[in-house]
Amino acid sequence: MQHSPDSLNTDSANPRRKNLPTKVVACHRCHSKKIKCSGGQPCQNCVHAEQGSDCSYPERNRKIKVSQRFIDELFEEIDTLKRQRVSSNENFNTTPPICTSRQGNGRPPQPSMAQDAEEPESQTGAHNSQPNTDINPQTNSQPNTHANPQPDAQPSSVFDSPYETPWFDNRNIFHTPILISEEADAAFATRFRQVISDPRVPEPTHLLRLNYAEDRALLALPEPGLAWPSQPRARFLVEAALKYICRCYYITRPGAAREMMDKVISTPAAASSILSCKYWALFAVGELYATRAPAMHSYPGMAYFSQACKILGYPNERPGTESIETLLLLSIYSLAVNRRYSAYILSGTAMRTAIVMGLHLKIPQVQLPDLGAQEHRKRLFWTTYMFDRMWGAHLGHPAAIQDDDIQVDLPSVLPNSELSETNLDQCDDFDVEYCVASIKLTRHLTSVVRSIYNFHPQHQETQLSTRVHRALQNLQAWMTQLPPHLKIDHTPGVCVILATRPILLHALRVQIANSRGGSQTGSEVPATASALVEACIRCARHSAQLLAQSWIDGLFTNYDCFFTQYLFSSLTILAISSIYFGQEAHTDRNSYQEASRLLAELKDVGNFVAQEYYHHVEAITAALAAYAKTVIPFEPFEGMGPDTSHMPHNSSAHPGVTWNDSSLLQLLSQPPLDMQFIDDVVGETYYQGRYEPDYAPGQ
Repeated sequence: MQHSPDSLNTDSANPRRKNLPTKVVACHRCHSKKIKCSGGQPCQNCVHAEQGSDCSYPERNRKIKVSQRFIDELFEEIDTLKRQRVSSNENFNTTPPICTSRQGNGRPPQPSMAQDAEEPESQTGAHNSQPNTDINPQTNSQPNTHANPQPDAQPSSVFDSPYETPWFDNRNIFHTPILISEEADAAFATRFRQVISDPRVPEPTHLLRLNYAEDRALLALPEPGLAWPSQPRARFLVEAALKYICRCYYITRPGAAREMMDKVISTPAAASSILSCKYWALFAVGELYATRAPAMHSYPGMAYFSQACKILGYPNERPGTESIETLLLLSIYSLAVNRRYSAYILSGTAMRTAIVMGLHLKIPQVQLPDLGAQEHRKRLFWTTYMFDRMWGAHLGHPAAIQDDDIQVDLPSVLPNSELSETNLDQCDDFDVEYCVASIKLTRHLTSVVRSIYNFHPQHQETQLSTRVHRALQNLQAWMTQLPPHLKIDHTPGVCVILATRPILLHALRVQIANSRGGSQTGSEVPATASALVEACIRCARHSAQLLAQSWIDGLFTNYDCFFTQYLFSSLTILAISSIYFGQEAHTDRNSYQEASRLLAELKDVGNFVAQEYYHHVEAITAALAAYAKTVIPFEPFEGMGPDTSHMPHNSSAHPGVTWNDSSLLQLLSQPPLDMQFIDDVVGETYYQGRYEPDYAPGQ
């Protein structure tokens, strides 16, 4: 006999109903014919009638009487399980390095829900509702009313805990959870908005990266039978690409590239596939940085880029230097269209190719007598090294090769008498000292990321203050070793900002907690930490001024992904400074607004990187306006600035080189800093879980 599923569940849950007679449930066909049903799936009557596939039973929803006490006990058990879940998360999860939850704001901890069901990307467009582009790394969309703050909990430093967990985004629109790097400028902007937001509302959420060249758009290009550009057009695009690339990097020999281009254009069938791919990549980069008009129908150079990717195909078993050059060119273009993961993969592939060729080793002169070819190999390797390190640093990913495995010398200048005639052009307009300084700065960038943002227990054994102090001392030593003609243009602003902005964020958190009266210990920012905060802000001011001057001089092109990133990084720090330093708040507020206008212009012309960052700028502007209302409701934000009279104000209105400041130089000559205020702040924070929001499939 077939029994009702609900009746079985009810009987197992309530032992007192075991002795009650069970009711026989007939299938739909037997019930309609009013005949006795034998039960089973299918029943005997349906089998004899050859309708076994149609045999189905009705679902019963029986009503039973339950005491009120039983329901109350269920609710109590649910509340107990919720509290245990919060306690379990606090014990086995920790906060990423720079993302402590705000302290002293009265906000209860909100546990995150792991997403169990993931949906393929191809199905996301079939939903009626548009997926939410905001993701909360800590909370659900509704505040948790069952969790209570625990101010008496034992203090624990998120910087010194060996159980750090990375920040993942596993929304159902992804095939797999995506790592959100805390080193990224967008992630820092989200943390800043979380610090200044109203504690009475759910915490601000992280914005998804939606503005980039999608895979299907690239697969649809180019049109069948894409022809080579005319010889004048090809020459123009190659010159534009070489002009942009040779400003900072060494990828190909300019003279050889010009000479070979004429042969490839005149007889394209005679060129190898990798050589053709290289010139398609050069055309893409050249059109990208030579275009002044907004991108209306197609992104500049995307058709050439797609053609190069299709020709690239499988990696060569016997690669040459042209393979590495092509991969580096495609990596640069991928960054420009905001495909940062693809750029990292391409640069890593280029480094693997260089390792296969032995470019990381010093080749004996007996085996390669041509000194020009040797120098070309060295410079190409170190450019690949910089690409792999820089792209990976901003994504929080490791490098493809360690420094201990590198034996090749740094680039150098060879006398013309030692160069073959075919390689004389490679040293034209190439600043070797600039290249060597950039290589050393890239090493420091990797060191800063690994020491300050890395989750490995080896780095967490040392306090954050010691790691920051060591990083700044290394940057100071790098500055003193620069040649005289590079000391002004080569201020390590990006590295200083990356190293010191965690301190800036914690100092801002202390200030906000004190102003709101939520800090029990009344933490104060010491003078040593204030010097680091000031260094971070002054580097941002200096970077913003240099970028504005580049815009005026015409060096800031519409689709320059590097300058766009530096602009956003600087304006985020200026936004913090506008509410942190009362003395310069109005000036920094104006600088922030001007930088935002420049970013808006880049967004309007179609710059993918600017379009992504401008979403964060809009969110930051709204958060600043809301914060101004909570602090000083009756004054406009432009003149608002908390009282910081207890802090040193030795910053100059002129954003000169930060390292010349006497207070910072004195600070760097001292032992590791006193950053106890960070431990005090962290001790008052609440748990912030990993980046796993709760989204139902199809939302």
